[in-house]
Amino acid sequence: MRREGYIIDEIVARPNMEESFWTVLRGDKRKRSRSGKYLIAHKDEIIDELIEKIRNGLFQVNRFFEIEAEEGGKMRRIQIFSLKDRIGVHAIMKVVDMHLKKRFIRTSAASIKGRGTHDLLCLVRSAISDDPAGTRHVYTFDIRKFYESVDHDFMNYCVSRVFKDNTLIRILTGFVNVMKRGISIGLRSSQGLGNLLLSIFIDHVLKDREGVRHYFRYCDDGRILDGSKKFLWKMRDVVCHQASRINLEIKKIERVSPVRDGIDFLGYVIYPDHTRVRKRNKQNFARKIRKVKSRRRRKELIASFYGLVKHADCKNLFYKLTGIKMKSFKDLNVTYKPEDGKKRFPGTVVSIRELVNLPIIVKDFETGIKTEQGDDRCIVSIEQNGEMKKFFTNSEEMKNILLQIKELPDGFPFETTIKAEMFGKGRTKYVFS
Repeated sequence: MRREGYIIDEIVARPNMEESFWTVLRGDKRKRSRSGKYLIAHKDEIIDELIEKIRNGLFQVNRFFEIEAEEGGKMRRIQIFSLKDRIGVHAIMKVVDMHLKKRFIRTSAASIKGRGTHDLLCLVRSAISDDPAGTRHVYTFDIRKFYESVDHDFMNYCVSRVFKDNTLIRILTGFVNVMKRGISIGLRSSQGLGNLLLSIFIDHVLKDREGVRHYFRYCDDGRILDGSKKFLWKMRDVVCHQASRINLEIKKIERVSPVRDGIDFLGYVIYPDHTRVRKRNKQNFARKIRKVKSRRRRKELIASFYGLVKHADCKNLFYKLTGIKMKSFKDLNVTYKPEDGKKRFPGTVVSIRELVNLPIIVKDFETGIKTEQGDDRCIVSIEQNGEMKKFFTNSEEMKNILLQIKELPDGFPFETTIKAEMFGKGRTKYVFS
């Protein structure tokens, strides 16, 4: 494996440090806090100090307090670090994560930019749809107390295997060694480094060595799909062996089951022809919405639940629990509005010469288009034999006619035929007729 070069300069670049500063201090609550006000008042000094410490490899995080919080139905001890330390960690991991991302398999998610639950959900559903015979069964596994069980020696080995800069390695191993055992749940570095550990010891072993075609992982929760139960039990042995190598334990809930019974994953139960919301999530929402009295809080809960159910086949469930009809995309009547304000037309681009003497229907047009042939061109959207097409023109006559038709109450669409006329010294112009 080729190791990453020296990226400290990317980390301590002023734009990266300032962006991390304001990302950590997002929200009025943090800005108005005592430490937030101090950091904002001394922003340049704080950033200069962090740059110096990171560049010299002296940046450390070792002071924190712990709170107990419920997360995913479980009580966890979460470490809370100072805002100043979090700015430094964010600046480092923002660059580190960018370099790590290209090493992760496409079907891994969680704390990877652009890869959330819904992205992975689409990949799972696509695999089932595209390869029904090869996804008849699923092996389900989950790692027991992953963050609390990470072995520091193996984690630090992964860091040194990927990066060659000793300064950066010293900082990253410092993040790992904050806890006496495991890695901190409250430190931003833990998600990326945890993904790195599982990527090296499980993901690439399954994909590269064992040739698993349909493998998906969200943090410490994995699914392997295949047409053969025998193959999945073999992969089960591989996963358990690889986990035990790095002192991790697979939960006893692991199993091989038919996909037709549903894949419980990512907060959904995924079937071959539809998707449902996980029962626990439905029950939790129903309990909360029944107890809440604040109108504002009710709207927040409904919006959150809508964000979950809109990716599943749950219109009736949403109506039953909220009394609100879920609209379809067509009902919203929303279209894409480009930043430049120009219209975008469907269909292939054709030469106007190909349309001469052929009946067409002109649907719409847009002027002021910049092309390789020049600026202020006009693009015309047409329909020919039921197929959408478009062509570019610089004809002032055509532009003028189109602008006049635009002013008419029912000008578009209209039927016409394009004619070619000769003028001057053998020159050709195209006109509507």
